[in-house]
Amino acid sequence: MDVKHVMARVKLGYGDRPEEVEAIVDAGASVSVVSRRLAERLGCFRPAMKPYELRTAEEGGFVRIIGYRRATVALEGYEMPGETTFEAAENLSRDLIIGRPEIDKWDVVFTPEGPRPRKYPVELELI
Repeated sequence: MDVKHVMARVKLGYGDRPEEVEAIVDAGASVSVVSRRLAERLGCFRPAMKPYELRTAEEGGFVRIIGYRRATVALEGYEMPGETTFEAAENLSRDLIIGRPEIDKWDVVFTPEGPRPRKYPVELELI
């Protein structure tokens, strides 16, 4: 299945404030990004020391990265190990984009039923 991005149900957790959102799982995104709105709703927005901009697929488009947040992640009901750091953008049109680093780390495959880890539970390696 040759897919660049798809929608997925993702639950982000931070303390006792989990929130489920529809996320874009995008193999073309070089980072994973959360909206500032969602980071603040979860209560874990951290400002960046050096804000910067990322280009988007839209011609002339960009998002401004102004901070970050860490969270636990469940992708389509599959809980991922540890926590994930997301860049936080002030002008992101969606609440969440899962990018290539997490797709690779979790060994996500794109199936007709949606994105999911190739093997579960996901095992991370430090080799």
